[in-house]
Amino acid sequence: MPHNFFVLSGEHLELAQDEVVSISKIYDQYTEHESESRLVITKSTVPFEKIAGRAAFVRIAGNISGTFDDISEIELHVPRPDAFACRTINLSSKKIDGVTLEREVGPILKKSWGARVSLSSPSLTIYLILTDTKRYVGYSDMILEPKRPEKIFKYPHELEWKLARCMVNLSGLREGKTLCDPFCGTGTILLEAESIGIRSIGIDFDEKMCYISEKNLSQNGYESRVINSTFDYIQKIKDDVDAVVTDVPYGSASRSSVAPKKLIQDFISILPKKMKLVMVYKKGIDLDYLDKAKKYEVYRHKSLTRVIAVR
Repeated sequence: MPHNFFVLSGEHLELAQDEVVSISKIYDQYTEHESESRLVITKSTVPFEKIAGRAAFVRIAGNISGTFDDISEIELHVPRPDAFACRTINLSSKKIDGVTLEREVGPILKKSWGARVSLSSPSLTIYLILTDTKRYVGYSDMILEPKRPEKIFKYPHELEWKLARCMVNLSGLREGKTLCDPFCGTGTILLEAESIGIRSIGIDFDEKMCYISEKNLSQNGYESRVINSTFDYIQKIKDDVDAVVTDVPYGSASRSSVAPKKLIQDFISILPKKMKLVMVYKKGIDLDYLDKAKKYEVYRHKSLTRVIAVR
């Protein structure tokens, strides 16, 4: 079974690690994994390209060929590339001379393959991934260049796209399933869902926000439904929804006279108990009914930390 590696950007590390595993388990529930710092290694039937294409926080991805202690042990059982490059990824706590290591490994592989070295346009990149416990050899013929949805209308303090995409992935939905965001705002979560093949339905009681969401979606050719109503409209469409992913408004953004805790309490009370929920809200709100949810804290600035709960 293939072993894949994923080097993370370093943002929201626990969240990023769990996102990779969650995506893999969408397609292979028997996925095994291990994580060390910014490196996640999965053992599954899912190609690394499929996971990396959905993930928000993956920087580099590929296949693991094996481990090594000495560069003379390095072997790569892959078809001969036309041209290759070596790259060192030092995730250890030690200072490593990556350039020297690459210059030592390059000639060994060149002699073995009879292929040329090309730093500018390799058909295969060899990664020497160093952690505090192991040295891995990985390879990839993929450069991560995810296509981003275009957003023509934005709003101050809206949810960052990476967090929105990560939340969509933590919902565990496959392509073709339907997500609902009952506080859709400018449509960030809807856009991220649609961009990876998940249908979406947005609800917002603010007519202006509905208009903005519709414009942002249509700009990308997405035909998501956007409904101008309060969040309890979800009761009318619950049979069409596979998961709820949302950023609950707070402060001036909520435009509501209801206290934040009461708003969330009322919202959760109308959701089917078995419906998957991924929700972000302001830290400091005591929510007993989310005690069993997996939670991640996302620091924004000194006066604001948010919590992502996955139920």
